[in-house]
Amino acid sequence: MTPLERATRARQLLADEVLRDALSDIRMSLVSQLESVPIGDIDTQHEIALTMQLLKRLRTQLEMYGQEVTIEQNKRKQESFIQRVRAGIQA
Repeated sequence: MTPLERATRARQLLADEVLRDALSDIRMSLVSQLESVPIGDIDTQHEIALTMQLLKRLRTQLEMYGQEVTIEQNKRKQESFIQRVRAGIQA
């Protein structure tokens, strides 16, 4: 899969209502669990916190993949500009 294809697919996933709802529901469930864990249960609190961090990291990674479209477009523009400048210098 090319970076452009991956970026396009990541944007599609992030725009997908079912995935957004699933991520939101998982997060809300984790928050609810964290609120109901006994104060002395540090291990469970830690486990829930790690899970929440992983969930956030998944979304962030998809967002980063989605930005590859913009990066790829800017790279192509820059390469095109360099080629035009070189052609102008050689002329």
